[in-house]
Amino acid sequence: MATRPNVLVFGGMDSFTQLLALHLLPPVPSLPLVNHLRIVDRFLVNPPTTSVSNSFLKLLKERANLVEYRQANLTNPSVVAKCFNDPAPNGLPYTHIFDLTGELVPNRPVEIHVRNSFNVSLLIAKTSAAQMSRVPGSIKAHVRVVAPWYDYPRHDKLYKETEPEGWKPADTRVAWWHESLRAIGTIEGLPLVGMRCGLSYGEGYFKYEATSWIHLGLIYKHLGREMKLLWSPDLPKSCANSRDVAGIMWKAAEWVSTKSRREADAIAGVSIPPSYDDSVTSVNCPDVILPSSGSVVVPAFNMVDEGKTTQATLSDAIGRVFGIKTGFLDSEGELFDGKRLSQVIEEATEVHLDAWAEIITKAKPPVPNTPLSPFMPPSLVAERACAIDGERVRTILNYKFQYPRFNERSVHDYINWCRSEGIWPETDLYTASQPNGL
Repeated sequence: MATRPNVLVFGGMDSFTQLLALHLLPPVPSLPLVNHLRIVDRFLVNPPTTSVSNSFLKLLKERANLVEYRQANLTNPSVVAKCFNDPAPNGLPYTHIFDLTGELVPNRPVEIHVRNSFNVSLLIAKTSAAQMSRVPGSIKAHVRVVAPWYDYPRHDKLYKETEPEGWKPADTRVAWWHESLRAIGTIEGLPLVGMRCGLSYGEGYFKYEATSWIHLGLIYKHLGREMKLLWSPDLPKSCANSRDVAGIMWKAAEWVSTKSRREADAIAGVSIPPSYDDSVTSVNCPDVILPSSGSVVVPAFNMVDEGKTTQATLSDAIGRVFGIKTGFLDSEGELFDGKRLSQVIEEATEVHLDAWAEIITKAKPPVPNTPLSPFMPPSLVAERACAIDGERVRTILNYKFQYPRFNERSVHDYINWCRSEGIWPETDLYTASQPNGL
């Protein structure tokens, strides 16, 4: 049997890292996929300073011989170097590196995005490359995950990784995630694979777009009203269950670990164009790859399921689970009626949060401190598609989805996970467990 690898994960405690850990170290009697897992992020887990699932805390306790969590400042080069240089308990180096770092909050100053999304990612990659120089062949995989928020010029198609027009960041926040992938893509010999995620939902997720829609389903059941959403029912919302995202990331790491960088580029290389964001200058960031240098080739995959999901398919599944009507507002008439979009969003958010507060305080038992929330910032309510094609995951990585599409089973399983965590408001608005055959 091949030696199981040592895995080092940076960041992502507020996104995919908890599910990745549970994927790599499944419950007994299943065998672990790794020899040792080290996770490093800025958050504390005891007491937690971000939402941490009970299942993840249980993992840290019951598999303490296989997993280590470090709270650390990843902007400090010596701290990052120590994460690499401290050997795993078996005395061997960490060979599979996952970089899930990056700033998630939009509209912050440019220097924050540069520091948290670009500088940290480049520092991790350079430290990974330094280990390769010291111990040739010691880094088998370096996985960099980038955010889903890109602008897609057409909403009647799904963009493949190889289509440059599908790589235009929607805002400055995403531009610096994007530019981090381009910069580390120039590090010669680094066994890099870039992973662009779609809209994720499922276990380990407490908020964000697709997950918040499920919470809205409960709200509109509580209100006894039709759940009407903004924009077109055909607006693409390419998504993937969190269990599949974790599985795809690991599959990609295994895939690239058997290849040289040149071989990986030949099979899955993508010319990643510049972001052309106005903030991308050498003044703001001396290490950035300027637009004048052109595209950078990186092996890359879109992490989305097979469902070709749209707003209609999302809302239809949620509507069936909660037994509510769903529809879409007419932006030309009933929606704005002379109001600004910001005002419409503010009014709807107030209704949603008031209803949610009533639901969680009247639940049996009340769950006033649940991390679940229907709140979505204006950046997620905007008319923004997520329109990416996931064929490469199936044809190159040969990944088999646990959740091939967003449907009623997806919603039921998510709610039942929330129940197992003790964070779902138990009411007579939703009492069914997962129906057979879904």
